[in-house]
Amino acid sequence: MTEADSLKSAGSDAVPRIFSEADFRFTDAKDFLFQRLTPDGVIRGKDPNLSSETLKRMYEQLVFGRLFDDKATNLSTLREIGTYAPGKGQEAAQVGPVNALERQDWYVPMYRDSAGMLAFGMPALKLLLYWGGDERGMQIPENLNMVPLAVPVATQLPHAAGLAMAKRLEGEKSVAYVVTGDGGTSKADFHEALNFAGVYKLPVVFGVENNQWALSVKRSAQTASKTIAQKAVAYGFEGILVDGNDAIASYEATKYAVDKARRGGGPTLIEYSTYRMGPHTTAELVSNKLKAPDEVVDWEKRGPIVRFEKYLRSRGLLDDRSKEAVAEAAQAKLSDAIAAYRNTPPPEPSGIFDYTFSTLTQTLVAEKTERFGTEPRPVEAAPEPTVAGGRQGVNIRNAVNMALREGMQRDERVVIFGEDVAKNGGVFQVTRGLYDEFGPDRVFDTPLAELSIAGIFVGLSLGGLVPVAEFQFDGFTFPAFDQIFSHIARMRNRTRGRFAARGVIRFPYGAGIRPPELHSESPEAYFAHTPGLKVVVPSTPYDAKGLLASALVDPDPVVFMEPKKIYDSPKAEVPEEEYMIPIGKAKVTREGHDVTLVSYGAMMVPTAQAAEELEAEQSVSAEVVDLRTVSPIDFNTVLGSVRKTGRLVVVHEAPRTVGVGAEVAATVAERALDYLRAPIRRVTGFDIPIPLAKLEDYYIPSKEGIAKAALELVRY
Repeated sequence: MTEADSLKSAGSDAVPRIFSEADFRFTDAKDFLFQRLTPDGVIRGKDPNLSSETLKRMYEQLVFGRLFDDKATNLSTLREIGTYAPGKGQEAAQVGPVNALERQDWYVPMYRDSAGMLAFGMPALKLLLYWGGDERGMQIPENLNMVPLAVPVATQLPHAAGLAMAKRLEGEKSVAYVVTGDGGTSKADFHEALNFAGVYKLPVVFGVENNQWALSVKRSAQTASKTIAQKAVAYGFEGILVDGNDAIASYEATKYAVDKARRGGGPTLIEYSTYRMGPHTTAELVSNKLKAPDEVVDWEKRGPIVRFEKYLRSRGLLDDRSKEAVAEAAQAKLSDAIAAYRNTPPPEPSGIFDYTFSTLTQTLVAEKTERFGTEPRPVEAAPEPTVAGGRQGVNIRNAVNMALREGMQRDERVVIFGEDVAKNGGVFQVTRGLYDEFGPDRVFDTPLAELSIAGIFVGLSLGGLVPVAEFQFDGFTFPAFDQIFSHIARMRNRTRGRFAARGVIRFPYGAGIRPPELHSESPEAYFAHTPGLKVVVPSTPYDAKGLLASALVDPDPVVFMEPKKIYDSPKAEVPEEEYMIPIGKAKVTREGHDVTLVSYGAMMVPTAQAAEELEAEQSVSAEVVDLRTVSPIDFNTVLGSVRKTGRLVVVHEAPRTVGVGAEVAATVAERALDYLRAPIRRVTGFDIPIPLAKLEDYYIPSKEGIAKAALELVRY
C-alpha cells in the first residue's frame, strides 16, 4: 500500500501530489554517474578537450598529491608533524576540479584537500608547517586566491557563497569553488549556504567529495537520499553525480559548472563519488578497521592514479621512462619541501600576540610584557570628537541609521544585510530608507538563517567588502556563534594577517520591551571573551553614531550591541556631519569623589539616576564611568576613577558570574587594591534565565539597587 492509497482509504477524494525518488527518475544512481575514464583507463566518448601539456600536468599533480599524502602520514606517525587528515584515494576529485578554475577564481578547500591545494599552487612547505603546528602555514601567498582550509566541518560553505556575492557585486567575473565531504552535507552550514546561493543565483560551485565515510559513519547513515547531488534540486539549481576517481570527468563536470556560473547561470552542486583509502586522521585508526576488506579491494581497483596512467599510455603520453621521471621529480620536490620544513626556524614566541587584532590593545601590551618581558609600547587613544550641535531629538535608532547612511556614502564597499533589513527597514526600523537610497546590491535581505548570515559575512569581507550584518535580536546570535568564534574572530590570526574578517555585526540586546523568551538576552560576555572581536555597547545617541562610524572603518571585526530598551529615549542633539568616537575608550559622564559607578549600554540610565539620587538625598558624590566598549575595556579610566574615590560599584544587566563586571572587579583588585576603602560590589542580573514579562522587572538592576550598593560602600 502506498501513501496515496492510505489517503484514499481514509476517505479523501483530493489526493495531494506526493514527491518521491521516482519523480526525479532515480532508479539506480549508477545510471546517472558521469564517467569518462573506466577503471581500465579506457575513454568513454571523444577524447577530452585537454592539451597534452595539461594532461601531463594533471598526472604530475596526482602523483605529487599522493606522494605528499603518504609522506605527511608517515611524518605524523613519527611525530615530526601533528595530526594529519589523509586524502589518499581522493586525488582525482581534487586535482580535476582545481584545473577547471581560472586565475581570477577562488578556491575554498576543506582540511582533507592537500592534493587540491598543492595543485592550485599552495607550497608544500606551507602545508607541512600548518600540520606541524606552525600558524605561518596558513599565511596564504598573496598571489593565490585561496581561503585557508577550515577545520570545523562544512563551515567554509557559506564563506564561498559570500565570496561569490562579493565578487559579483564588485563586477568581477570570478567563481568560488568550495568543497566539503559527505559528512559535511549533514551540517546546517550545507543547507544554509546552498539555500542562500540558490536564492541569489550566485557564481559558486559546491563540491562534495563523497568518500563514503565520515570518520566511522558510513555514507548510508548520513542521508537517505540515493545521491547527494540530487539535493541541489531542492535549492533550485543543478546537481551532478561524478565518478570522483576519474580526473577527466571531475575536470569536465567542474568546468561545465564553473563556466555556467561565470555566465550568470547560478550555482551547481557536484558530488564526486570517491573513497577514503586511509584513516580519518592519523590521531585515530579505529575507523579504518571498520571498513569491509572486500570494499577496500573493490575501490582500490578503481583507483584514480592507475586509471589515469593507463589512459596516458594509450595516448602515447606516458611510458616507463617518463613515469619514472615524474616520480623522481615529485620525490625531489617533496624532499626539498621537507628539508625546508626541518630547517625552518621556529616562530618567534612573542608573535602569538601580534595577529589577534590589527594593533595591540592595552591589555595585550600588558600580557605580552608579562609573558616575554618585552618593552611595553603605549597604546595611544584617539581623541574624543569635538563636534557638537546638529539635529535635535535624535534617538539611538536614528543615530545608528545616520551613521550607516554616512558610512555607505563615504565608502561604496559597505553593504548591509540580514533578515528584513531591506524594504522593511528591520524590525526596529534602524535601516529604514537605506534600501531606497542605495539599492538592492548594497542593502539586501537574507533567508532566515543566522548561521549563514555570519558565514556570508566572512565571504563578503574576504571578497573586499565591508559587511554590516544585522541580527534581529540578541538571542538570534547564538546559532551564528560557531561562525563568529571559529572564523570571524580568528581569521586574522590564523592567516597571520593575510585575511581579516572586518566589518560590523549589529543587533539589539537586553530586556525591557516585554518580548517572548530569547528576545531579551545580554550576551556581551560571550563575545568579549572571544579573542579577536571588539565589542561596543553605546548608551546615548551621540555615542551610538560616533562609535558606529568608527566601527565601519575599523580593520577588525566589531560586535555592535544596541540597547533596545533605550532605542527611543533618551533623545539628544546629534551632529549631522560625520564624527568618530574611539573604540576602546571609556568616558567619565559625571565627576565625583565618594564612589565610582561603572556601567554601559541600557544600564547607564539607572546608573545615572542612582548617582543623581545619591547626591540629592544622601550628599554622596558618585563618579559615573560609561565603558562604551567592553572589549577591549579601557581599564585606565576605571582605575583612575577608583584611585580617586576608593570605592567601586559595577553595573550590568547580564548574569553576574563571569560577566564584564567580574573582569572589571578583578582588574581593579589586581592593580588598585591599596586604593580601595571598601569591597567591590556588583549590581547585575542574576544567574538565571531572564524571566518573561510579568517578572522581568525583578531581574533588571534598578536605580534603587545601585544607590543602595553605593551607599553601603560609602558607609563601610
